[in-house]
Amino acid sequence: MPSNAAPPLNEDFRLVEGLRGQRPGAVGHVYNVYGPELVEYAEGLLGEHARAVEAVRSALLALRGKGVDVPDAGTFRDWLYELVRDECRVPVRGRRRVVVIGAAAAVVLVGGIFAVLESGGGGKPGTAPPVAVATPEPSLPSVTVSPAQKDEQKKRDEKKHDEPAAAKPKKHRPAGKAGPGRLAVGDGGCHGIGVAGLPRSCPVRLTAVGGTVHWAVTSVRSRGGRVSASGGGTLSAGRSTTVNVVVRPTVLCYVGGGGGGSVSFSPGGTATVSYTCWRR
Repeated sequence: MPSNAAPPLNEDFRLVEGLRGQRPGAVGHVYNVYGPELVEYAEGLLGEHARAVEAVRSALLALRGKGVDVPDAGTFRDWLYELVRDECRVPVRGRRRVVVIGAAAAVVLVGGIFAVLESGGGGKPGTAPPVAVATPEPSLPSVTVSPAQKDEQKKRDEKKHDEPAAAKPKKHRPAGKAGPGRLAVGDGGCHGIGVAGLPRSCPVRLTAVGGTVHWAVTSVRSRGGRVSASGGGTLSAGRSTTVNVVVRPTVLCYVGGGGGGSVSFSPGGTATVSYTCWRR
């Protein structure tokens, strides 16, 4: 919407008379008075300064036509805003653009835009409007390869082609970590053992199957008494070891008559423990 700071009505009257009479410099005079606020208004609609400048330029260019119906001074300012608003609604592909080159883009778009609009109208007769000229980028010098350099490169390529490919170093696995080994758990010796007052131990047999296994006791669970076990080590494929599981009776074990528990191992496997308790 138009801002509150508007030029005096007599200023709008002179602008209207200049446009109606197609006087030289009339469009440039309109831009000098209303250009900044029109660009700000268009930028608020488009969200981009360069497109806003182009929209205002295109809208004011249309004022140079002989058939333009310029309103009176009282509605002139609102009419300009409507022209810019309509121009902002035109698709980008259908709007003419000003081509600017290099770091002078902002100056050409804003400061010198109406040197093009009013060429031949307010400047010296016969003076052409300034045109931004693109300076071509300097091309890189061509590289000339001598016959001797070609022969040398050819020899290098042939030598590289004839050399056998370097053998990739083999990855050596650390000792004791080869093979997809797994752990077989034999817990038959810990089933139904009798506990009377003193701790009682039972064996759990661990065997490495299919490869080397790094084993360890990971957890122990008890019910009715206290079960304990610990240890760890390395077993080659087919080798075995024994883990001692200790069962200590408690009051609950005597009350219930027995209990149980389990011992878990890594990389996998669990031994089940069961026992009975009685008084001496």
